[in-house]
Amino acid sequence: MSDAPDGASPRLRAAGIGQWQVVVVAGLVGIVLVSGRGSVPGVLGGAAMMYASLLLQHLAVGLVLRVGPRPGFAIGLFLLKLTLLLAIATIGLTTTLLAPMSFAAGATSLLLAIVIDACYGNRSAVRAR
Repeated sequence: MSDAPDGASPRLRAAGIGQWQVVVVAGLVGIVLVSGRGSVPGVLGGAAMMYASLLLQHLAVGLVLRVGPRPGFAIGLFLLKLTLLLAIATIGLTTTLLAPMSFAAGATSLLLAIVIDACYGNRSAVRAR
């Protein structure tokens, strides 16, 4: 996952993770369509929500760690992320607009994409040294 020198922490590769997530979500959508069970919008919604959450967190942490940090903007991004998650939870608990299991499968696709990127990303071969 990292080609960082010894002692340096690996960098988050949001674009690489996003590419793996697209592959995982395509597989999940295929399974939903073939099996006739689940909801394609639920899978896509869960995946989109988790990736948006990852990007907001990545941006906020990057703002805080830079030389001229902008803590107010970073806190605003974290609050936006929290609001997004709470809004989705409220919609899911009070309506039938979301298919909960399909949404959960879509949301889990991000975690699977992170693991795949860590194990099989184009930079993982550097770890073999």
